[in-house]
Amino acid sequence: MDFTSLDEITRTLISVLQQAVDPTETVKVLPEILRNSDLGVGLYLYHAQESAAYKNIPPPGRDAPSVAYTPMALHLFYQLSANWKEGDKEDAIEEQKLMSLAMKALHDQAVIIATIPDGKKINIKITLQHLTPAECVQYWAAAESPVRLSAYYEVSVVFLEPEKPTTYAGRVLQYGNYVFVKGAPQITASLNNIVYTVPGDIVPKEVLISPAQVVPVNALPPTQSNRLVLRGNSFGGGSFELLINRPDWPESAVADATDWELTRIADHTVEATVRETAMLVNAGTPVDVLPGLYTAQIVLSETRNLPNGTVKTFRHSSNLFPFAVTPRIDIINPLNGAAGSSVVITGFQFQHASILPEDIAIFIGEIKLTDRTGQPVINPGEFRITASNTLELRTPNSVLPGLAAVRMLINGVESPPNWITII
Repeated sequence: MDFTSLDEITRTLISVLQQAVDPTETVKVLPEILRNSDLGVGLYLYHAQESAAYKNIPPPGRDAPSVAYTPMALHLFYQLSANWKEGDKEDAIEEQKLMSLAMKALHDQAVIIATIPDGKKINIKITLQHLTPAECVQYWAAAESPVRLSAYYEVSVVFLEPEKPTTYAGRVLQYGNYVFVKGAPQITASLNNIVYTVPGDIVPKEVLISPAQVVPVNALPPTQSNRLVLRGNSFGGGSFELLINRPDWPESAVADATDWELTRIADHTVEATVRETAMLVNAGTPVDVLPGLYTAQIVLSETRNLPNGTVKTFRHSSNLFPFAVTPRIDIINPLNGAAGSSVVITGFQFQHASILPEDIAIFIGEIKLTDRTGQPVINPGEFRITASNTLELRTPNSVLPGLAAVRMLINGVESPPNWITII
């Protein structure tokens, strides 16, 4: 069977009906619901539904996305009705005669195997649907037309033409069975510790966060705030790599095993130090690991010896599991000052092509500052980004003396705890 379009199937059905109703075409068969002065038989396509049985047809090659290179299989649903008048009066008897001819034609030719005018071969099955009278009336109510005698048919299966493939899978020349005792790796948790020191305290505090909220590393050695911990199962065996994904990236990025200090602690734990950049898998170009939401994926690679002596590598990919990269604040200068005073914050990527102005927000305590980026002077309660890694703010006049939290949100993710003292 060749690939077709919806109109070609409708034309084929109309041709069958026309021969049965009136080969001279004095009484026409039309692809619509007939109203008023439109006389004849109407075959109206009112619904199309994708066939579940053909949704997983394998593509012929490796073109992407693969679904575009496989035919879309459809079940088509038609309404058959007739409209006839003698003068200005409805002629129900003549409509019933026309319906008798049309329904018998579709009954007698329930399977159509034919070659249509442009040379395509079709093979379709026509089935009369069993609808209750109440259901049939509903179709006419939706069409805002008087109720008429009607019949409903399902036509299947129709294949829409896919894109032309540019690759084609080769012939299988050798078979082999390869047994893997473990299942595919699975990530069940991401976590990390945020380390901070409250002004006036001597001992740093640690808070365990899950899903992880990791700070990209700046100074060496990295702290627990920079370490991403992934927990799950089946992480052991063979070599492995960590892929990270971000919604606005064109593809996944790989975390360099050396740079990210990728470590397999056990069969159920993998750790990595989050860096400022990663490498796109196929493009091979670096991308900035900006604050925002990400997913992590572990890919295991195992080798097996083939019967011909060669070695084949099998890749097993885990599920995607979320984690967040937080904004990084390196320096706050000064750490104390009066309300309305100026404060300069240095950190990582406050300004970037992928960060829109509305994606960044600064708070002093619970008070949100107004963005005045691009302005030469700012007032109390405002901030401006002066460079990609630097911003200036002025504390609000209404902030009370004492410790005030400095909070930065980029892409909905908040920075680790920081404070200034209002005197």
